Amino acid sequence: MKKMALVLQGGGALGAFEYGVVTKLVELGWQPVAVSGVSIGAVNAAAIAGAKDGDIVASLHAMWDAITLPTLPWMPAAMQGNLSLLGNPNFWRARTDFLDIMSWTSLCSTDPMYETLSRRLDFAQINNEKHMRMAVTATNLHTGGPTTFSNHLTRQAHVDADNHTALRAQITPAHIMASGALPPGFPAARIDDNYYWDGGMFSNTPIDAMLNLLEPEELDTLPIFVVDLFPTAGQPEPKNMLEVQTRATALQYQNRFWAEYGGSAGLAGFISMLEELDQELPAKSPLRKRAAFEWLSRLRALKNIRIIESAPAPAGGDHDFSQYGVRKACEAGRSAVVKHFEHTLQQPAKLRAAA
Repeated sequence: MKKMALVLQGGGALGAFEYGVVTKLVELGWQPVAVSGVSIGAVNAAAIAGAKDGDIVASLHAMWDAITLPTLPWMPAAMQGNLSLLGNPNFWRARTDFLDIMSWTSLCSTDPMYETLSRRLDFAQINNEKHMRMAVTATNLHTGGPTTFSNHLTRQAHVDADNHTALRAQITPAHIMASGALPPGFPAARIDDNYYWDGGMFSNTPIDAMLNLLEPEELDTLPIFVVDLFPTAGQPEPKNMLEVQTRATALQYQNRFWAEYGGSAGLAGFISMLEELDQELPAKSPLRKRAAFEWLSRLRALKNIRIIESAPAPAGGDHDFSQYGVRKACEAGRSAVVKHFEHTLQQPAKLRAAA
């Protein structure tokens, strides 16, 4: 088995694309040793790390079977994507306590998903870092920044940077639900004395969380698959209000990670600079012992990132939990993996070795 790490974005029902990507990777002989996720990506991450008997494909099948709505035979398939707006029996249900409507802070209850996670996943295994390292990220309502909960933190982890906190925690369904508590639909999740909303509201690509999971010997070699659910480049101008809303959502949750590194030199230039800095800095320099340098040196793992990109999200695709929508997204994810490796094989040998 070939070892890999997985970074899984949020995107509601678009997470079925991740479901397809991961099942195809596993079938091709890839074995995740670390996974970080946000929102539905956190649900997928939990299904991967908490797969009963270690069967990741079966676990993802079971999870998505539970949260996929049954087909109504009298309704056209393309029209069934909006049914989840009325509720999803194993995920959420609409509130009916209308006498208390003035004090509502959410439109739905997510109690069904707590039960789904508890019943279908092995949380003892999720919390076993020797089985698989895992992290999920939520947005702390009290700080306005992200908090990552994980079953493992490497010694050089970035645990407290301004309002970004990384905590080693005993992960429960509440931590998974905190990562996916998207307002105003879903209620904030309480953990200890803090309340949390969806982690994607701050950053929808939890690469920082992944860097906190990696051990020093993995930084230069472990492939990191990032599933990008919201590609935004090269798309035409929206033509109606539904397309406007779809594009606005994509822009809100797109991958912004690359903008932080390299400036005009891009990620490749940034990695090259890190390698040159490591060569030029004396081995006994006190700078090497500083936490800032240790974190900077961890960023060389970014050279191992492999992006598997979905097609632009269809209008309403983030809430299409119909059998038709989930099956289509899953198959698209599987096809994207095949295309990724076909593209890799077409590259020159030097680039192929780096990939």
